[in-house]
Amino acid sequence: MALIGTASSELEVVGTYRFPHEAQVARGVLEAFGIPAWVIDETQIRLRWYLGNALGGVKVAVRAADASTARELLSGDHSAALESIPETHLPPAPDEVCPRCGSASLEISRARVDARWPEWFWALVSFVFAGGPSPHYSVKTTARCRACGAEIPAGRGMNDR
Repeated sequence: MALIGTASSELEVVGTYRFPHEAQVARGVLEAFGIPAWVIDETQIRLRWYLGNALGGVKVAVRAADASTARELLSGDHSAALESIPETHLPPAPDEVCPRCGSASLEISRARVDARWPEWFWALVSFVFAGGPSPHYSVKTTARCRACGAEIPAGRGMNDR
């Protein structure tokens, strides 16, 4: 593929991608295996997405000495290795951890909160003007930590579910 740079530090493009996030995943795979990689033209395509095909996509480049190893890593399918990892060995997601004590034992609850009269009024107005009903209640999502007993409202340490 193409060489970029001077003779002392040549970079070789090992992959081109349509979307910047795909190139970042490829860069992450290469760096996980100890191969330094660079994403080229990412900003251009994020700002001017319509020029993606004209620029040749978002490119991932490595040192020329690492190019063959990088191509081999990017062409392989690593999903089988991930399937063999039991879910109990994976770390909890950031929204599944108590922000107070760091415990991963959260009990999530959802409760329906009935509307007060102003919300009923706006539901009626939306029915008249929009031609259909709108929801006249809301759902409150909270989590309680089993370890420390802290109650965490939605948006603080957990996603709405």
